[in-house]
Amino acid sequence: MEGIDPANEVHTVVAGDLAVVTSGVSPERLQSLDRAAAVRALSAHQRVLETVMRDYPVLPVKFGTMLPDEDVLRALLGQGEGLMRETLAAYVGKEQREVVVLWDMGQVIQEIAAEGPISALRDQIAAQPAEETVDARVALGQMVHAAIQRRRAQIGDQVIAQLRDLADDVIINPTMDDSMVVNVALLLDQSRQDDLDQRLDELDALFGGKLQIRCVGPLPPYSFATLTVQALPFDAVDAARRQLGLAEEASAAAIKRAYRQLASQAHPDLNPSAEHAVADMEALTIAYDLLGALAKAQSPADDDGSHDWPCRLDRTTVERTLLLSVVRQEGAA
Repeated sequence: MEGIDPANEVHTVVAGDLAVVTSGVSPERLQSLDRAAAVRALSAHQRVLETVMRDYPVLPVKFGTMLPDEDVLRALLGQGEGLMRETLAAYVGKEQREVVVLWDMGQVIQEIAAEGPISALRDQIAAQPAEETVDARVALGQMVHAAIQRRRAQIGDQVIAQLRDLADDVIINPTMDDSMVVNVALLLDQSRQDDLDQRLDELDALFGGKLQIRCVGPLPPYSFATLTVQALPFDAVDAARRQLGLAEEASAAAIKRAYRQLASQAHPDLNPSAEHAVADMEALTIAYDLLGALAKAQSPADDDGSHDWPCRLDRTTVERTLLLSVVRQEGAA
């Protein structure tokens, strides 16, 4: 099927029974997308994932992730095998559904305007000269805003209460504009689709058909588990290595020892008379954090906690080492 760039076919890079679904795209093309083109690219990305998930469990990768070649993709599958298997096992048979509730803001404001205190203040304002009602009009606006927020919270609580027990996990997303009342992501077992449809019908009846209730999905578990992949620039790693006085191979424990030794000389609390001590300490910490992340990425699957595995800091190895994590979307649980 067609991916982000129609000139490059979607294909798989396989290692054992794991695979990356990928297609070629130039960094310049992806980085220079305007809003409309970005939406089209994101839609293509989503279509591919939804096609694959019909037959296979999918761990989504953050949209816009680019790696230089298929050798690095194979390195990704090898290095991330444990993390990927653990995550896929946790989400097999699960799918994401997004429920969005919309209202007619004009109708809502009309109803709020008819409420007793607001209606009385509005009539009072109408009966006075405009220049004498500045404070009253500000107060009216604040009352209307507060009433809208109360209604939105009340409806949101009702929707979440109706849906929460269906889902293995829930993320309450921010509303995107004034017309949106609720925006929630649900992680559901695939067997619960009929239950969700029934609950949405019950919600529609509860609100007397006055709200628009939309359900999007099934989707891969974007909001609950997205793989992020970062390749570290060799020049930055090499500069950090030199700053800590390390060879092109050092254990994680040796990296920590080198940092502590240099930090004892640079720390402003221990050496307050040293010029530029604070800046030197910050630079050392940045270098250590960078090399520590790289060492962790190179750690063996059977690490016993001794931190004595070799961390290779040569260009070839650094450029084939990836920082991987599975992230959950920000939101209210």
